[in-house]
Order: sequence, then structure tokens, then C-alpha cells
Amino acid sequence: MATVHIAIPVQDELEYLPACLDALRRQEGVRFVTWLCVNQPEAWQHEPDRRLVCEANQACLHLLAAVTDLDLRIIDRSSPGRGWPPKRSGVGHARKELMDAICAEAGPRDIIVSLDADTLTPPGYLRSLIVSFNRHPAACAIAARYYHPLTDDGAVTRAMLGYEIYMRFYALNLWRIGSPYSFTALGSAIALPVSVYRRVGGLTPRTSGEDFYFLQKLTKHGRVLHWTAAPVAPATRKSWRVPVGTGQAIVAACEGEYSDRYPLYAPELFDRISRTTAAFPELFAGPVETPLDEFLRDKISTDAPWQPLRDNHTTLDRFVRACHERLDGLRILQYLKAEYREAPTDDRATLVDWLDRYGCQFPGTETEASRARALLNERVLADLSISELDAIRRVLFQMEDRYRREDDLEG
Repeated sequence: MATVHIAIPVQDELEYLPACLDALRRQEGVRFVTWLCVNQPEAWQHEPDRRLVCEANQACLHLLAAVTDLDLRIIDRSSPGRGWPPKRSGVGHARKELMDAICAEAGPRDIIVSLDADTLTPPGYLRSLIVSFNRHPAACAIAARYYHPLTDDGAVTRAMLGYEIYMRFYALNLWRIGSPYSFTALGSAIALPVSVYRRVGGLTPRTSGEDFYFLQKLTKHGRVLHWTAAPVAPATRKSWRVPVGTGQAIVAACEGEYSDRYPLYAPELFDRISRTTAAFPELFAGPVETPLDEFLRDKISTDAPWQPLRDNHTTLDRFVRACHERLDGLRILQYLKAEYREAPTDDRATLVDWLDRYGCQFPGTETEASRARALLNERVLADLSISELDAIRRVLFQMEDRYRREDDLEG
């Protein structure tokens, strides 16, 4: 059986790390090694306002050194003289260092599991990843299910629910139009074989967003799976460590900036994307105007965004694939943001419209969808209680699970 290698960046995680390790102790039926990179920039050693982070990292190292019942590999990028050099810091560099170190030791059939130190794994999670790869031996990665827990902090919990509703609504619309980029990028919910990591040239380090770009690279390489037996549970908390992601979104929401940064994009925008991708076979024969041509002309500075692909690809299949690689997850998100800036829409109206049009298409969730629709009757999301927001989050989770499960049953 393959060995699972868990890659966990650690920075100022003394509060959450023990629970993360305890959850790993409950994993059964799989051989696994846990790799942890305790990290920070070297310059922080000399910055008074970063002293507490440096001390917390040293405490994490002491905690890990005392663990005897887990197979740990510890990479120290936080002790004096070992921190990140200038222009080479952040979670992306920590993930890359971990995964590169794993590849130096692991076999090609072993599995890399990207996790965060504040994330809990359900019992059997690691085993379920191996089962999924065994069922789909050609798959190149898994973008696992996730579900943030509620907390006692009302403001933080409301912010998390708003952000998760945004993420699930975004993913549901990509699933609806059949986009290959219908993944939710969470660094705590990715797994891939070592052989695939080597073939794609590894992870490109970034200050933040490395999980999104890595999953996009993997999607262009091959099939990404989306189903796991149980979801991981990332912590619901504020975080200032990276400029994007759940923690920063919660900070923004608590500061009143949520709706501007994480809106619910209108279904019509996704329909335009769908009409564009549906035109790819026709584009192979010659120029055809698509709904996204104007955006692409501006973004890539050319009057004929598809012509180079026709010139370089002589078969329809390869041309269509190249079109999807041009209109990738990043371009889709850029388009949605650009259109929203030009004509902002109301989140409540957008969600009501979506539930009216598509809520009945998910067998088993009709009642919950109807209740979610009723909650929004003349009420904006900001006026809903935590329990009401959670009810909307749950029904979107169930709908997304339908897509994930159906994808898993294909091929």
C-alpha cells in the first residue's frame, strides 16, 4: 500500500496544532508520515512587533519535538539563522519546501496530502484518499470536500458563513456550466500522487494563492477528483498571514468589506462563459464572435484571441483543450470581477434568482432549497441570523455534494 505524506506549513499555530495532530492520531488503515515546516522570515527575529510569532514558532518546535507516537519530519525555518531570506517567504514557499522534501524520499505511488495546521481531518480521511486514487488510477489530484465549523464568536462565524456561501455559489455555477475549473482551492484540502507532482514540475511558490494556481495547473494536466468520504474541517478564524483566503476574508467581513470583495456573481455571467465554451468546436473552423471576446481582447492584447490556437493545433480535441487552457480558472475569475465592477448586482437578488431557477434540480434538497428561498423573502443576507445563514450554507453544500458525487461516479 502507498504511504501517505502529509505536508503542513506551521506559522504561529500553537493554539491549533495539538488538535490537528490529535485528529491525525485517529487515522487508521494507512501508513503515513507527517511533515511540518515551522516557518517565518528571518527578518522577523529583529522586528519587535513580530516577537510573539517567533516565540510561538519556537513553542511549536518544542511541542513537535516531544511527539513520540507519530512519524514526524520537522523542517525548521524559524529558529535564528534558519528563517526565510528576503523575497522567499510565505505559505507557498513552505508548501513547496515540504512537497519537494517529500518527493526526495517518497516513492512515485505515494500520496502527498496538503493540510493546514488549523484543519481537522475526520477519521478515515487518509484512507479515503487512497481508495479514491485506487478507483481512479488515472486521476492526478483530489480537491477534497470541506466544511467550516461554527464557533462561539458570532461576528467571526457570520463572516465565515458569508465567505463559504460565496465559495460554494461560485463553485456551483462552474459545476452547472460544466467548467473543468469547478474546484474550490483550499491548501488544506488537496492530495496528489508523488509521480504527478514530479511530472507537473512541482508547486510554484507564491506569497498566497498557491493552492489556486496549483489546482489550476493540475486541472490542465489531467483529471482532478472532488469526492471524499468526509469533509475536512478548516478552522473558522481571522488570519493576517496571507492577503487572500478564508482567514483574510473573515477579517475583511468583520471590517465591513465583505460584499465588495466577495460578491455572488450573477448566473448570467456564468451563462456567457458557457456560451463561449460551447462555441469552441465551431471556433476550430474559423472566427466566431463569443460573449467573452471583448474581455479577452483587452486582457491578452490581441484582436483575435483564438487565432493562435487555430494556428498551433490541428485536431479538434487539442484545439478545444487549448481553448479551455486559455479561458482557465484565473481568466474566468478575472472576467467575473471585471463585469461585477462595471455593473454590481445585489447578493440577495442573485441568490433568489439562482434558487428559483436551479434549486429544484437537486433531488433530495428541494425542501431545504425552498426554505432557503423563503429566508430571503424581502431580507438581505446581512439581516439573517447565524442559524439562517447556516441553513443556506448547508443547502449549497448539499447541492455541491451532488455534483462532486456524480463526478466521482463517472469513469
